Amino acid sequence: MDSLTPTQRDRGLQRLRRLTFGATAGGLIAVVGVGYAAAASYAGKSSSTATAQSTTTTTDTTTSSSSSSSTTSSSGLQSAPQAPTTGSSGSGTVTTGGS
Repeated sequence: MDSLTPTQRDRGLQRLRRLTFGATAGGLIAVVGVGYAAAASYAGKSSSTATAQSTTTTTDTTTSSSSSSSTTSSSGLQSAPQAPTTGSSGSGTVTTGGS
């Protein structure tokens, strides 16, 4: 087996570095391209309709009188929002993932 000269060795290492960099850059470009194509081809869809429900505000006012002062307190509490309801006319299909 023949030994490489220092110049041949340096040229070989330089070629290997360029090949490694090119493969890495090409792989990165391919991953980004495939990801973009996948995102563009399946944007997703929503099959449910959202209904707006009104919330009511309850205000309690308590007046307490003492000899020379009057105190008024109020709290504005809102009821918890209701979960959306679905009718029986929808298909209820949910699609996640791939394959």
